[in-house]
Amino acid sequence: MENNLWVLSQKTYSGEAFLEKAGLSRSTLSILHNRGYSSRDSVLEFLKPSLLDLHSPFLFKDMEVILQRLAGARADQEKILIYGDYDADGVTGTALLYKGLTSLGYQVVVHIPSREEGYGLHSEAIEKASHNNVSLMITVDCGISAVQETAFAKTLDIDMIITDHHEPPDELPCAVGILNPKIADSGYPFPHLAGVGVAFKLLQALYARLGYSEAAFGTENDYLDLVALGTIADIVPLVGENRILVKNGLTVMENTRHSGIRAMLEECGLLGKKLKAGQISFIVAPRINAAGRMDTARLALNLLLEETYDDALEMARELSKENNQRQLTEKELLCDAERILAEDPIPNVIVLSSPNWHHGVIGIVASRLVERYKRPVFLIAEEGDTGKGSARGISDYHVLDELKKQADTLSKFGGHKQAAGFTLPVDQIPQLREGLNNSFLELGIIFKERFQIDSIISWDELNLQLLEELEQMAPFGAGNPAPVLRTDGLVVQNVSVVGKGREHLKMTLAAAKLKREAMAFKKGQEFDLVKNIDMIDIIYNLELNSYGNVETIQAVIKDFRPSGVKAEQEIACTSEGYSETELAFSGNLKDFKTAAPEEKIPAPRLSRKILADFYRNLKSVMDERGFIWWEPSAEKPEMQLNIMKIFEELGIISWYGGTGPYLFKLNNIEKTYLQTSLRFRVWSE
Repeated sequence: MENNLWVLSQKTYSGEAFLEKAGLSRSTLSILHNRGYSSRDSVLEFLKPSLLDLHSPFLFKDMEVILQRLAGARADQEKILIYGDYDADGVTGTALLYKGLTSLGYQVVVHIPSREEGYGLHSEAIEKASHNNVSLMITVDCGISAVQETAFAKTLDIDMIITDHHEPPDELPCAVGILNPKIADSGYPFPHLAGVGVAFKLLQALYARLGYSEAAFGTENDYLDLVALGTIADIVPLVGENRILVKNGLTVMENTRHSGIRAMLEECGLLGKKLKAGQISFIVAPRINAAGRMDTARLALNLLLEETYDDALEMARELSKENNQRQLTEKELLCDAERILAEDPIPNVIVLSSPNWHHGVIGIVASRLVERYKRPVFLIAEEGDTGKGSARGISDYHVLDELKKQADTLSKFGGHKQAAGFTLPVDQIPQLREGLNNSFLELGIIFKERFQIDSIISWDELNLQLLEELEQMAPFGAGNPAPVLRTDGLVVQNVSVVGKGREHLKMTLAAAKLKREAMAFKKGQEFDLVKNIDMIDIIYNLELNSYGNVETIQAVIKDFRPSGVKAEQEIACTSEGYSETELAFSGNLKDFKTAAPEEKIPAPRLSRKILADFYRNLKSVMDERGFIWWEPSAEKPEMQLNIMKIFEELGIISWYGGTGPYLFKLNNIEKTYLQTSLRFRVWSE
């Protein structure tokens, strides 16, 4: 049983008057409070993310100059090359821009490098583009470090537009324009967009400038499923604007207009089902990623661009086969890495290399090793004299910063806080290993897994209503994990090992006379310990278990310990609950700190009559297809936006595009109940 850290919040939820009408349990409101969602607006925006809150793409300071260059390219029918990365983020972003630009009348070709070519821009590909009369290149999910390559393209009379989301270096490429929200003076307020999200912003700006009548295919709304797929796959924080894009994108995906996505959903057994971010992350995204990991991402791109459903379905099946091969290769590499680690004491920073490893799967294996050993992992596939590496970090360990400290040993590197890629001469691997481990000693990091507990709750408080409320916090993922609950003093009535490899524990746990089932995945090796424990404390996620026609709630255990054991295994948060870093990461630190003053301002109340009158006005100006261009007038704009968000929540209107003015469609709904809207309940008289 591992000695992990259980992190508790000392903050107490006192109950805010403005949320009395929300209809949420005290447990749910307490969890939201601990995560920094305490003001009225922050709670509503989090639980009911609205497409009306998307940021304007024109906040990017380079957007205007980019649009001017694209206007010239369209007028002169210049050949544009979209150059994407080979992971799911890059592939979805490339597909989005290809479809969007061709729909708007641009002449477009695409290129995604193979794993053998390596990540990022390459001079050989630029030279080939020049021979094919390309005069403008747009990067997707790459290019922010391509200073030399951009300069080389200029010598061949090729202009460069860079869209990327990776950490920018000190020197930026001399491009026509750069869209990267991580650049300090980019002008864009949300720094956590995925590569596909940045590409979507460019498409939004083009639609705003050219108009939807110029498009042969759809509106911005029709691309939200591609944005959701790439955003989930790239494991960026599902907060703020990403949360808006993913939650609404999953809804669009359920009725997607893209044959490739539809075919992949059928192949994965998800077609026609209510989709969750976890299903995309663990079932769909690995298949999209498989092609790029094993060789070239061209098959994945072709799938997303294919318009014939039968052909798309065949491609989806082929990607499943490639994913199966990826899993076998990954398993072999993991076994090999663990064999090497078993030979010596585990170092603070794991740095392993081999000429027998496939570069395309070392990132996944590095993540597996991090999960097991709770240490930063750097894996390197040796290819001749060159090593291609992938790194994964732990909490409080900034992978990219640590690579920067070892820049003298590296040929190339880039990435994020928790994940990065790099290349280096093979003979420099020992120096990298020594440098990373020496640097680690200065950081003072403890090798313990840290679990942030959202709420301590009794066994009898768990019910389907609570589960439904917690599901409103979805989509779950990086930056917004599923709520972690804690229950103490549970009697272990039964425990067994289950699964093909006897990997998991199934328990029956009781408090008083109330018994519930619980699962502890990947903890089968702890069976002998648990069977000798009479009473345990657990931390867990709450999930729905469906068997036949019966639905029950089930605890999915993340960690457990014998009741009464605390000492070093438990620590308390600051009085603010989640740390300031975590709150800033969620984009709600400001709301949290100013919650009390904000509630002193009287909120405008809404009534059924106000909404009915507003709806009649909308209906009077819609066109014959039910569409309307709308933006709030100068009088009470916030109230008008709240009304439109209520209509959006109830399905009365659907957003089709724009960040102001907005394009909406009024839907044919026979009857709706205003009280089913969380916003209406909070804002009503």
